[in-house]
Amino acid sequence: MADGPTPEQQAEYLVRKLEQTIRDNRTVKGMSFRTWQAIAHEEIANALRAAERHHAEHDRTVGRILLVGSASLVSIGFWGAVVAVDHAYGGIAALVALVAGAALFFVGAEWGIRRVGSGYARRKRVERFVRIEDLDRRIKRMEDALKKKHDRLKERMEEVGPL
Repeated sequence: MADGPTPEQQAEYLVRKLEQTIRDNRTVKGMSFRTWQAIAHEEIANALRAAERHHAEHDRTVGRILLVGSASLVSIGFWGAVVAVDHAYGGIAALVALVAGAALFFVGAEWGIRRVGSGYARRKRVERFVRIEDLDRRIKRMEDALKKKHDRLKERMEEVGPL
């Protein structure tokens, strides 16, 4: 699960969420197909939007790293050449190279911190999916047990008859 919940887990989550929405909005006749379609459309669109946001953020981060990295390397190379050509600007070149190197370091550190943070968030998301599935199974078992108990009580009431 290197990239968070699998597509199958996400699909299962969406199906369960739709099922719960349908159950909550159920009337005596049931839910109309158009209403169900609208709800399904909205849930799937939300999932796709979230995936697109994740990819856009990742692309923006990679672009930032490439831009700052290349600018830093060019600056370091330019000022290194200045130092090699003329020792008169050695202090200024060292300062500029230090700033460019620090910028490269901080961007790289930010990228690493984001990766660690996203890994933590991914693990938490997977744990939430597992807890949701477990809770759903327990709720279904409880519903089945309550239905059986209801049926037994109903049979017992029929056996006893009217009071």
